[in-house]
Amino acid sequence: MDQDIAKVAEATPAHAGDADFLDGFISEEQYARQRGVTIRTCQRDRQLRKAPPYVKLGRCIFYRIEAVREWLIRNERAGKLVPNFQRARWPGKRLRRQRTEVVHAIEKASGQ
Repeated sequence: MDQDIAKVAEATPAHAGDADFLDGFISEEQYARQRGVTIRTCQRDRQLRKAPPYVKLGRCIFYRIEAVREWLIRNERAGKLVPNFQRARWPGKRLRRQRTEVVHAIEKASGQ
């Protein structure tokens, strides 16, 4: 029996168990590449708590793929409801000048 275990141990590469160990996780480098950002941006997002949940093994950061997907869904935002919507602005110089001209025209017309 000990011989059978030894044969299996010899036939199995040492790193074969590692694939199962981190199955379902991606490294920080893979996550950054898929997001299209630098690793530094991922680090900053983690520090600001704007990143998906992560696991730290030693100095390495790993993200669970399913947790990243859930985080993306939680942070989903709806698009603009009205296209080309312009936000309200404070009256600028041009509007104040126009208002002043109208007031002067009314005063002139009323004879003041």
